Amino acid sequence: MDKWIKSPWFTRIVSLFLALLLYLTVSIDENASQSQESFFFPQGTTEAETMENVALQVELDEGRHVVRGVPDTVEVSIEGPVGVVTQAVRQRNFDVFIDLNGLKPGTHEVDVQHNGLSSQLNVVIQPQTVEVTIEERSSIKQQVELEFVGRNGTDLSEVFASEPTIDPKEVEVSGPKSEIEKIGIVKAIVNFEDLTEDGNANNIPVKVYDSQGNELNVYINPSTVNVEADVSMADKRLPIETETTGKLSENLVLENIKVTPVTATMYGSNEALDGIDQIDPIMVDLSEISETTTIEHQLETPNGVRKVEPETIEVEVVVENAEERELTELDIEVENLAEGKDITFVEPEEPLIDVTFIGKASDLEELSKEDVRVWIDVSETIEGEVYKDINIEAPDGIRYKTETERVRVRVE
Repeated sequence: MDKWIKSPWFTRIVSLFLALLLYLTVSIDENASQSQESFFFPQGTTEAETMENVALQVELDEGRHVVRGVPDTVEVSIEGPVGVVTQAVRQRNFDVFIDLNGLKPGTHEVDVQHNGLSSQLNVVIQPQTVEVTIEERSSIKQQVELEFVGRNGTDLSEVFASEPTIDPKEVEVSGPKSEIEKIGIVKAIVNFEDLTEDGNANNIPVKVYDSQGNELNVYINPSTVNVEADVSMADKRLPIETETTGKLSENLVLENIKVTPVTATMYGSNEALDGIDQIDPIMVDLSEISETTTIEHQLETPNGVRKVEPETIEVEVVVENAEERELTELDIEVENLAEGKDITFVEPEEPLIDVTFIGKASDLEELSKEDVRVWIDVSETIEGEVYKDINIEAPDGIRYKTETERVRVRVE
């Protein structure tokens, strides 16, 4: 036994064992996850895995620039020792990115890089490069418009007692300058089903569209708005009346003024409608009428009223050629003659006058002396001869003319 221990071969075998033990210890410290079998067999098994939908990050000064053309995800394939591959796939504690810092606006071909993967792995990323376009960032403030959907053909003025309000009314839109220049409209689309019983809707997304109705890929701040609408709608029906100004020409008479329709309905809150008792009369200027004419008139919407229906009405002014008829020797009455005074007609000598009446033939045919009143007023008249204007009163719609517009009388 002593001889064998003292043998040079024993010493060599022990040295080899200690060297192997040292090698195993160092290898285990470098990679705790590596199995002892792998260290015994340096040419141990490897594995390959492909990870899809790995997020691609962008390193860029977003305060000054924006980028287009970056894919959302890439495909990452790794190959290496089984334990290292398994750990990378399970934890995914690595980043895949493109670095655009330092690049000027324009189109660039850039490499897709990675960080955080073990150096023991062979890494292949698809695509390996991407073409991106860097643009200057631009921003603009825009008014937000409301659009309600969910009831085809519904007139909002028949649903809401007042104009719905939006908060905030304005948002900031930022993105590539080329996209900002395309902005046509910024709107919040509200479904009627999103409204609460009191007419409110919160956190409605804001969308930005170009003039063709295509949604633009831009940043919106804030990205949602709140809507408040008054759903306490009421209505009130009122008659439509007319008034005339001016005079028709001498050869025309007014037959009728017809309004179509004869009433209008106002929509609004009860509070607003309670203060309205009539629609302002429609003014018809007869001096502008030369024949039977139909006029379109836009009804005004009073303050606080949501809508007036119909918005437009028709006013037909019917005229016809004037006819004339003379009544002769109409008595001139004297009014307000002071007690104890006498009056004598000087010119004319008799208190009689001839008057020509102008109007519709049917009205003139029925006209009699009993329908007409002619008089002079001598109140506050001093004694002696004076001139007095003749007053004539005829039925509505009938005009008159006379050659004698005043008389000379003597009071004594």
